[in-house]
Amino acid sequence: MIQHAPSHMGDNKMKTAERILVTALDIFNQQGESNVSSVEIAMELDISPGNLYYHFKGKEVIVAALFELYQEQMRAIIDAPSKDADTALSIEDFFYYLYLIIEKNHLFRFLYRNPTDLTDKYPSVHKGFIKLMAAQQRCVTELLAAFEEQGTISASPGQCQQMVEIIGLVFSQAGNYYSLKGHDINDDEYLYKSLSAILFALLPYIKVEQGELQRLQEAIVNRAFSE
Repeated sequence: MIQHAPSHMGDNKMKTAERILVTALDIFNQQGESNVSSVEIAMELDISPGNLYYHFKGKEVIVAALFELYQEQMRAIIDAPSKDADTALSIEDFFYYLYLIIEKNHLFRFLYRNPTDLTDKYPSVHKGFIKLMAAQQRCVTELLAAFEEQGTISASPGQCQQMVEIIGLVFSQAGNYYSLKGHDINDDEYLYKSLSAILFALLPYIKVEQGELQRLQEAIVNRAFSE
């Protein structure tokens, strides 16, 4: 669920604006942003196009507002490990962190449906994506380096960099991959398949007790991270 609407709006306006964003997000996720007009969003809400335009002057403004919410919520996740830098993460913590990122991408999955078309159409979204992905890559790199230092992972800098690339590819392409395979990506099952793929790629480099590794594998298989 979208956690908050733009803070500059009054209470009544904020309620309507948030309804517009929640509805637009749902329709965009189901049909793709390019297949939905602002009039269709208004019809879904049973409000007039003029009422929608009063809050968001065109679909591009709605997309920009949704992307802003996505950035805010994603950055809160990305920055979380650095705020608790004194506490060493376990491998299970790390995979829960990865799950939170994949889950947030799933919530805003329309952004990844046709990313090239979307970023061509909305240059501000393109710039935001570049910054967000750079921050995400930097944080994952730092976490892997910390694991290497504490002996939880045994890998060269080059191998760690490849892990970062693989994780980034899964983050950005998992939805399209499983959709092409015929999976219903409105269901969250593919999120755990994505985690399994990352674990498989990192498994040769992870050096933890068998019991800890088994708990992690069971948590992924049993889809326990969402609880």
